[in-house]
Amino acid sequence: MKRRIYLKYFFSLSCIFILPKSVLADASDWDKGGVHPPHHSARHVETNISAELFTIGNSKLNNGNAQVGTSGVVIEGEYEKNEMSISYGYEQWNYNWANSEAAPFISGTNIVPWSTFNVFQLGVGYEKDIGDDWEVNYFFDVESSFEKEMSGSRDYEMGVDFTYATSLEWSYTFSISSEYQDSPGGELEFGASLEIEWNHDKKDGWSGEAEFDGELPEISMSYHFTRQVSTTLFYNEGGTNAVRLSDTSPVAGMQGGYVEDSYKVSGAGLRYEFSHESYMSFSLQKNTGRVLAFDNGLGNEIGAKYSLEDTVQAAFGLSYTF
Repeated sequence: MKRRIYLKYFFSLSCIFILPKSVLADASDWDKGGVHPPHHSARHVETNISAELFTIGNSKLNNGNAQVGTSGVVIEGEYEKNEMSISYGYEQWNYNWANSEAAPFISGTNIVPWSTFNVFQLGVGYEKDIGDDWEVNYFFDVESSFEKEMSGSRDYEMGVDFTYATSLEWSYTFSISSEYQDSPGGELEFGASLEIEWNHDKKDGWSGEAEFDGELPEISMSYHFTRQVSTTLFYNEGGTNAVRLSDTSPVAGMQGGYVEDSYKVSGAGLRYEFSHESYMSFSLQKNTGRVLAFDNGLGNEIGAKYSLEDTVQAAFGLSYTF
């Protein structure tokens, strides 16, 4: 499913996993040698709600004199009881244009290509321990990303994660998934990735993770100054925001089509745990390789891809677990 780096990074920074691996130690018990109760334990019930505000500095298109800055909010929640989980989310992306009439993909004056995107998400998951070292997580998600009209904006994904923990320090997760976009040109796509985690739930010293999905790996390293305060350095994190445009979009030939906003970020973040598994976080990042591409909804890319200059972005997050 379309990945958004802002919330993805926030969860990585905060070490908030509503589906924790039962063979890994709980943060509060790591130094005691204790572990979480299994997910099928009658007392395993957990809810998490998180919100993040983000802003991306003005960036100039490589073709023309148009500039755009982006800001927004990401809200997510998850409820887990024993082996089942339900997740939900909402995002709003606001695009602030300058010299928009110079954008090469529109014509006219006093108009902007688009201004606000909305995203709704709902998902379910089922997690099962297999012996002491293996865990399997099945998931299904539906997401709708649109400017105005919701028809043709839904994206469906289903898959399975296989996690193998060789010790309290190391775990490996192999994921396979399929994705389908509900549009006239929608196709069924398949993907796979491998994630390696080291000391992920530990709250002192160093920890890290790396993810491989056929491109350059996404890497992050964290260091706990205290049990409550930590910092994270991350490199090559990336994602794609693909959205259905309005039926009256001023983008040439894209009425009811799609725009794909892809990017990479590297940077650093700081977080503070103010209560058990509840966090405040701040990150400062460099946004690179950002590209806009268009699809007419029939599965055909239209026109050139438009690059944007590198810029700086920042995010502030708050998460509460109960």
